[in-house]
Amino acid sequence: MRDTLYIRLRDPAPDALTAHALVSSDAAAPSAGRANAVVRELPLDEVITLGAGRRIVVFVPGSDVRLTQVNVPVRQPAKVLQAAPFVLEDQFAEDVETLHFALGARLAGGAFPIAVVARSHMDEWLLPFRDRGVRVDALVPETLAVPWSENGPWSLLPEPGQITVRNGSFSGFSCVPEDLELFLQMAEAGTESSLRILVGRNDATDYTRLKRPLELLPGFDNVLEALIRHWRPAQSIDLLQGIYSQREDLDRLWRPWRLAAQLVAAAFVLGVVVNALEAHRLKQEVIALRAENEARFQQIFPRETRIIDLQAQLDQQLRALHSGGNGGGLFQLMQQAAMSLSDTPGLTLKTAQFREGALFLDLSGTDLQVLEKLRAWFANHHGARLEVQTADAGEGGVQIRLKLTPGAA
Repeated sequence: MRDTLYIRLRDPAPDALTAHALVSSDAAAPSAGRANAVVRELPLDEVITLGAGRRIVVFVPGSDVRLTQVNVPVRQPAKVLQAAPFVLEDQFAEDVETLHFALGARLAGGAFPIAVVARSHMDEWLLPFRDRGVRVDALVPETLAVPWSENGPWSLLPEPGQITVRNGSFSGFSCVPEDLELFLQMAEAGTESSLRILVGRNDATDYTRLKRPLELLPGFDNVLEALIRHWRPAQSIDLLQGIYSQREDLDRLWRPWRLAAQLVAAAFVLGVVVNALEAHRLKQEVIALRAENEARFQQIFPRETRIIDLQAQLDQQLRALHSGGNGGGLFQLMQQAAMSLSDTPGLTLKTAQFREGALFLDLSGTDLQVLEKLRAWFANHHGARLEVQTADAGEGGVQIRLKLTPGAA
């Protein structure tokens, strides 16, 4: 288990004095082990060098992170994150495209707590670490490192020029000391709350002026010490989600393999279509699977007229797709083709070719009416644009050639 480097990031400049503490992995109990953290200050650039080989937890200003909730009729966190910007966009003056959203654990009532921060802040906070090739393991709003207990008092963390208040399991605010009484009244909505105040050793403030039930918790020299002592991961939100997550970093490393998986999935989708239309023929051709794979490869990549090593040539085409950014387009077009043919009886797929960013399909149909049904399908599904290149009717039905290009998702 790695030691942990805790950092309180107030200024991302390389030479900015930055509070930090190293906590040994031998510290077992979260509160007892962290209580003795020794906080020091060094230029941020030097602090980051201490993170090599260690777990890094960074606390960022709570005043830059808005805490709210989102309630959507889905349970999967990934889908909640997709929907959240559109559900909450009326709450923000900024364009939601400029904001980053991170989810907490689902609450008992079904809603998800969510933290919202400008992407520009995320980029500024992470840039010094990325420049040094150091990965941050958790990026936590300071508000959610202030102690909280269900049905307990509100927690206040005062420091010169700022007071951070946590008034819920995933809610809180920051203000200057002079505005504290006003902010408390607005948040209390008419019902005064008892307060728990984390008091620094050098804090001589008379908090009885707040005229509320008080509980004072003294005993820290640096705000970071209090944050380390009281932070509980299960009661906070890690901002490193979505495009900022470690998984996203790993995805970038494995993107060539992901493209390979996309091509396999695309071939599978196309295979499902052929199987649905010609199941009796495919059952008899299992033994010729290798020949079918080569034929399908040539259909998708018609310029490859000679196959010597299928795997090597497939890898070569994947690299070409990756460099050209077309991997997602191929998968999307094949998926649209599969769904449209499945929903339009009377059409039979003959061949498919992918070139120059478009998917070309040769079909046979019973009559021209089935082509009109296909046109109507694409008019209602905007994942791809349909272009009918030819449609020749004869005694045996109609022969159709289509061109599919990416459309709006």
